[in-house]
Amino acid sequence: MDADKNAAYSTLYTVLKTYLQMLAPFIPFVTEKLWQNLADFSPEKVDSIHLTYRPMSSELYISRDLMEEIAQVRKIIKLALFVRAKNKVAIKQPLQKLSVKME
Repeated sequence: MDADKNAAYSTLYTVLKTYLQMLAPFIPFVTEKLWQNLADFSPEKVDSIHLTYRPMSSELYISRDLMEEIAQVRKIIKLALFVRAKNKVAIKQPLQKLSVKME
């Protein structure tokens, strides 16, 4: 197993673990079953997902620049859908050209 594959598996494990911890209060039985299945790949052993701490958010992981870029992309998509609806062009029909002028 090379370093890239190991990093990908580690990231996937962390994401699944955190996601299950967030969902545990809402769907306890499903998350417990998935947690037990995930425990086979875990270096630390925890009996139940309900005995773990909930994940905490951190300002360090929030990128304001990325959030602004995503807001611009959403605005472009919204305008493109508006133009399609105005000209009665189906969403399934691909466009030949779409130009966006950004300042």
